[in-house]
Amino acid sequence: MPFRYYINPELNIVLFVGKETVTGSEYFKAAEAASQDKLRKWGMVTIIDILSVETDFELQDIKYAIEFNDKLPEKGLEPEQVVALSKSKGMYLISETFKLLPSNIPIKFEVVSTLDDLISSLNISERREEFISFYNQCKFGN
Repeated sequence: MPFRYYINPELNIVLFVGKETVTGSEYFKAAEAASQDKLRKWGMVTIIDILSVETDFELQDIKYAIEFNDKLPEKGLEPEQVVALSKSKGMYLISETFKLLPSNIPIKFEVVSTLDDLISSLNISERREEFISFYNQCKFGN
């Protein structure tokens, strides 16, 4: 599977790490698998690490994300924060597009390009070492 996921309940994080070339549908499959994990709780921050991969996202992937987000209130849920770790200008443009689209429920999606920016964005500076250890184990361990 091009994406692996790791859950850290103490940090309230679900981390997806991409390998090689990844598509939107592969991410959504991994997200569905993670949603079935007993450690996964709604409201966790989702981090999608696609720093060292090539992405192949299509318009239908954006449409799927918007439709998923728009249906959350029917389930009594609010959008979760999603942060992509990527240097891709295309991913940044996708995040900016979400901000410009009219919606009753704005998508909480942003793109950062470094771990320092990620830690700052998540406001977890006081847990920096714990997060870096978790991240490195997921990304480079196993």
